[in-house]
Amino acid sequence: MKIERRDDSGDHSPNMTPLLDMMFILIIFFLATSRFQAEERDEAIRLVKSKSNIAIPTVSDTLVINVAEDGTKIIDKRERSLEEVEEFVTKWREEHPEAEVVVRADREARVKHVQAVQEICHRLGMATSNISYTSGSQ
Repeated sequence: MKIERRDDSGDHSPNMTPLLDMMFILIIFFLATSRFQAEERDEAIRLVKSKSNIAIPTVSDTLVINVAEDGTKIIDKRERSLEEVEEFVTKWREEHPEAEVVVRADREARVKHVQAVQEICHRLGMATSNISYTSGSQ
């Protein structure tokens, strides 16, 4: 009995459809289960560089207050006066009793502006008030 051989000299590439389907399913799964932290990071603020590589850990209930070089206080992408900062922090404290505060001060900002924000947070009883910086390796 003679067995016929087929000539398979054509394209031998693997079928990529199942691989692509699985990749899209994994991407959708990771996007759906990930928690995106809505932390406000004003890129105009140039942070002080640390000599160590240790960064400040942040949690999801973190209030971020940016202090620009000229002393402008920015919360939720809006410039605010000290009175408005105090009102905002008071409301935030009521809604998030265990919340932390991170002050992101420009490296050229005067200490008096940062101190004023720190004093408001301390007086209103915020759990912690950290000053943000970049690690030395960046």
